[in-house]
Amino acid sequence: MTSPFVHPVLVADIGGTNCRLSLVSRAGAPHEPLARISTGGHPTPEAALEAVLSTLTQRPRSAILAVAGPLDGREAQLTNANWHFDGPQLAKALGLEQGLLVNDFEALAASLSVLREADLTTLVPGQPEPEGLRLVLGPGTGFGAAALLMRGERGVLVPTEAGHIGIGPEDPTEYKIWPALAAEQPRVTVEGLLSGDGLVRFHRAVAKQSGMLEADVSAADVTTLALDGDPAALMAVICFWRLLARVAGDLALAFKATGGVYIAGGIVPRLLPLADPATIQAVFHGKPPMEDLAKRFALHVITTHDAAEQGLAAIAAAPARFGLDDPARLWFA
Repeated sequence: MTSPFVHPVLVADIGGTNCRLSLVSRAGAPHEPLARISTGGHPTPEAALEAVLSTLTQRPRSAILAVAGPLDGREAQLTNANWHFDGPQLAKALGLEQGLLVNDFEALAASLSVLREADLTTLVPGQPEPEGLRLVLGPGTGFGAAALLMRGERGVLVPTEAGHIGIGPEDPTEYKIWPALAAEQPRVTVEGLLSGDGLVRFHRAVAKQSGMLEADVSAADVTTLALDGDPAALMAVICFWRLLARVAGDLALAFKATGGVYIAGGIVPRLLPLADPATIQAVFHGKPPMEDLAKRFALHVITTHDAAEQGLAAIAAAPARFGLDDPARLWFA
């Protein structure tokens, strides 16, 4: 397969909080990191990207941008920030010849075709099938999920908005703290609880249920406190892990992810020291009456920080491999 993109190709993983930019010099080459910038530090994506590109001796000729939000052809809107993307407009503003917008979890799903064992930690072994559908999901500023189905050298990526699925309590601890979790949200969703803000909500709900005075903390603070043994923070992380295992198992059933489930994002790798594999496996596989199927699902954590960029580089090398050579999505100056 040959790439229709002219190189060098700018690849960017653009979330609600941070934007990571890299350059792919030629088809099949690894990405070369350029910069990490704050999404909120610039009024538009054009301004943010130009601030980095203006420092380069060789500007990119194409771009593949992974955006944390739903796509509409050649346009996209960040869910948790105010940036709007218009592909042809971006091309003109930045002097690009061509480009492609993908959902951020499409990029992560593409990375599943190139990640190495060293990039992963396995929590639940399962019985994965070599050509089974693989599912990637995870919490960050929001919550995303996408699937990869490969047949030989060709495949298809399936982005979703699974983070906006409604969710309710299941176990006794969840029933106790759920009123506090629900009180501050118009609708309780997967993203509302399995995200950075969600971890803070769990901490607040646990503290309220325990009659403790809750400190004003961030998600990173909750993680640090939990690693230091703080009771409220530790219980918040335990609740977070259980819900993540439940949602991962439910989505695995929805997609019949016999190729494995992969947790991505910046939050979960920091929480790995507090993971209880036995509990996670019990919750992940505990899906009556479908336990026999669920026990086939494997669960992994992507621990490398550049999975999205690896996926974007793979797309840049051969977009047709992932069904992304669609003229309705490609854009030109």
